[in-house]
Amino acid sequence: MTEAALTGADDDLRELANWLRDEDELRGRVRLRNAPVREGDMGVGIDALTIALGSGGAGTVLIRSVLTYLTTRRKAVVVDLELKDGDKSFSAKLTNESHLDEVLAQADKFFHP
Repeated sequence: MTEAALTGADDDLRELANWLRDEDELRGRVRLRNAPVREGDMGVGIDALTIALGSGGAGTVLIRSVLTYLTTRRKAVVVDLELKDGDKSFSAKLTNESHLDEVLAQADKFFHP
């Protein structure tokens, strides 16, 4: 099973998680993973936003939705995407200036080697 992990600023990940939960294909698969609490911390931060993609077109839906989310932000938002499936992996830095077609073409090589 392919798993996606997005990392970035806590507030951005919370907003993005809410955005992704509105996608039918991703509903019930989106989780915020808390970072371990370290001595001296006053609270728990977010380590990553994780999504279990399974089979089908969920990976494409995820990438399209993340890039759509980023283009709707007024401030600069940067998230790092990592896809893993066994020993295969794909990484990309996504911003509100990322080009959907380029990222999808790169990810397609991961999903369809």
